[in-house]
Amino acid sequence: MINFPNKIIVPEGNKKHLFEINEVKFIKADRYYVNVCCFNKKVLIRITMKKLEELLPDLFIRISKSVIINVRHVIRIEESKSSCGVVLSGEIEQQVSEKYKQAFDHYFSEKV
Repeated sequence: MINFPNKIIVPEGNKKHLFEINEVKFIKADRYYVNVCCFNKKVLIRITMKKLEELLPDLFIRISKSVIINVRHVIRIEESKSSCGVVLSGEIEQQVSEKYKQAFDHYFSEKV
């Protein structure tokens, strides 16, 4: 397979969707599909979050059952006693679920 270092390739049936890594802000589950949310567009693709998570580079981290974020777009982490959230560029807020909080904390403690 050809390696595109600045792109991610997401298969869907007999198609392959290519996205610039820096353009993808986050990915959100929508039943049997995912919405790949970029700066200029949203693309609905039929693939499971689990399968997609396996295909993505380390710049993407799952923060809940239904959301994967691109850490390059995190501008702020907001923590309180009972919750943790991230703010992505464009002031898009996403909550980190309890199940994924430990991996999230580990990721950011390793990178800082």
